[in-house]
Amino acid sequence: MGKKHREYIFDPQTLSYRENIVSFRQRTRRLLLSFAGSFLVALFYLWLYISVFHLELPKTTMLKKQNAQWCSKMSIQNKRMDDCRQRLEGLRERDDGVYRAIFGLPEISAAERYSGIGGINRYAYLLENDHTGLLSSSVRKLDFLRKMACVQSKSYDEVGEMARRSGDIASCVPAVPPFYPGVSYHMSSPFGYRTDPIYHNTKMHTGQDFAMQPGNSLYAVGDGVVEVVRYELYGYGNSVIINHGFGFKTRYAHMKVITVQPGQAVKRGDCIGQSGNSGKSTGPHLHFEVIYRGNYVNPLNYMDMDMPLDEYAQMVKAREEETGMTSDLIQPVHRDRKTIRRRGKK
Repeated sequence: MGKKHREYIFDPQTLSYRENIVSFRQRTRRLLLSFAGSFLVALFYLWLYISVFHLELPKTTMLKKQNAQWCSKMSIQNKRMDDCRQRLEGLRERDDGVYRAIFGLPEISAAERYSGIGGINRYAYLLENDHTGLLSSSVRKLDFLRKMACVQSKSYDEVGEMARRSGDIASCVPAVPPFYPGVSYHMSSPFGYRTDPIYHNTKMHTGQDFAMQPGNSLYAVGDGVVEVVRYELYGYGNSVIINHGFGFKTRYAHMKVITVQPGQAVKRGDCIGQSGNSGKSTGPHLHFEVIYRGNYVNPLNYMDMDMPLDEYAQMVKAREEETGMTSDLIQPVHRDRKTIRRRGKK
């Protein structure tokens, strides 16, 4: 066992040393005072370290270093997300301007593409401790990219479905005349601005007029579904609108007889009625319109008015044989095509 430490003091009365007996309480008090003094000295040095010399504690330095590393990583991620957004914007422009346009699909509006993104309080919980703003910015960009990617994916699904049906486009485009080319007719009023024959004001004429006697058979110029059938005393009179899909619609106006119903599927060469003189009209004629993606376009840019007579007759006959429905509406006029009047004013 080690020797016990003993404390001696000099006694001036006896001129000798005697052992100083220290109680437990005294030892405890000395220990506490020593600890308190050391603690105060440490606090004093800490105050000098931070407030006077403006130095940082090792722990603070380490945390700041880690924070700087994370901020650097998040900045890199933000730049990458900005690059991804630019690429998605490029895909969006190509999708709206090329892919959807090819198949007659309308552009996806900005409200639909970016709906549900942002909001005043959507990221409020991140702003409380996000002094640099990098975290909230990253979360916002990530949500934005997720929304854009989701909408773009659905758009490509829609375009893909239309691409699988691309073989149907040729049969849906209004590419043939709406009547047998052998009948007697002339183009009375063209597409474009004109002087209204009744009101005498200048306005847009949204179709092509074909002056002809009432009772000539009219045929679907492409596959589609009958969308509207109207019987009116004014305006278009008795009219039919066919939705061909791929952005195309056609209107037949001023008809005498209508032989189709709304919702009925028709194919190119199906008889839909007879020409007439109903509605706002100064004479018997067919007013024919082509509507592409909601805009009126010149029908003559689509129809082959020089289509051979026998080819048109075969098309109609094939449809009659396929449907089992025959009609006496076709009254071919066999004459030299050069003698058919196709120009002039009504």
